[in-house]
Amino acid sequence: MSRSKFYQFFPPPQLLQMSAVGLDISDASVRFAELLETRDGFVIGRYGERPIPRGIIESGEVKKPTDLRAILTELKKAYNLEFAIMSLPEEKAYLFDLHLPKMKYSEIRDAIELVLEERVPLKNQEALFDYEIEKETKDSIHLAVSAVSRVFVDGYLEAFSGTGITPTAFEIEAQSTARAIIPMWDMGPSMIVDFGKTRTGIAIVSNGVVRFTSTLPIGGTSLTDIIARKFGIPFDEAEKLKREKGVVGERGKEDLSLTLTSTISILRDEIKKHCVFWRTHDDYGEKPTPIQKIYLCGGDSNLSGFSDYLSKGLGIPISLGNVMVNVNSLEHYVPEINFSDSLRYATAIGLALRRLR
Repeated sequence: MSRSKFYQFFPPPQLLQMSAVGLDISDASVRFAELLETRDGFVIGRYGERPIPRGIIESGEVKKPTDLRAILTELKKAYNLEFAIMSLPEEKAYLFDLHLPKMKYSEIRDAIELVLEERVPLKNQEALFDYEIEKETKDSIHLAVSAVSRVFVDGYLEAFSGTGITPTAFEIEAQSTARAIIPMWDMGPSMIVDFGKTRTGIAIVSNGVVRFTSTLPIGGTSLTDIIARKFGIPFDEAEKLKREKGVVGERGKEDLSLTLTSTISILRDEIKKHCVFWRTHDDYGEKPTPIQKIYLCGGDSNLSGFSDYLSKGLGIPISLGNVMVNVNSLEHYVPEINFSDSLRYATAIGLALRRLR
């Protein structure tokens, strides 16, 4: 993360800066993280999270805006948040590649609108879209386009109304996560596996641009439910057992480990399918470079034995993501949030990084 030498040594007073705050809202929780500029580089400022009761948001869609508004209002009171960049779940987004003839940047949006209805099941007036330039040649511009329903975004705007928090921008969740997890210098094809509470997001990133996303209804809660049913114990006790024993479990409870790994194997099979898809799909006449690395994030991604089991048979290096890799060097800075907890904040930190870049 580079800024001018002037701002490195004489950063503007905090009162003159709009906070770089990322707000990540999922079906089960809302999290935020703030990044501040200091003489020693960017550091984490305020951060926090609140649970979202079941039924308020379902598959990324706001079902009870009044209830979500109450949670956001409480967050405002607790942390005095004012402005934030917010994520949108990828399961409600449409992503596609588009190659256009060379043109002025000011003409790109009009060119996308001409083909938008051919690529997504939305009318132009019903859609909100954004794009990233993946690469340019002397004759063409290669874009990664993302689009969402305007009505879908309106549901979140309704929930924010009257809370005192103003969303300054919206971004697809996978794009934010990639900005935090994948080192800026890594332009090779990578995969992000975001193992959350209620679902797992899979994203393929190339040249720093999200090219493909997929969502599976498998998450940490799925594993906890299995443990609770297997031993006939309350959910909270099953969650504690999962944290203590991990995926592998302990001697004498191999049947539980088998049950857990049989569920995780479904996720591993999907990862394999996505790797094959990427390796074999035709990218406008070119065969893409195979995926070089898989990054894990999400609250349950650091369960004991989880990454080791996923890596079996993949033949691709897999590791927990470092959400601070594009924020600050850890040689002289100890983040306010520990590594284990930071895996839950990847999207929020990536959103905050958007404004600082």
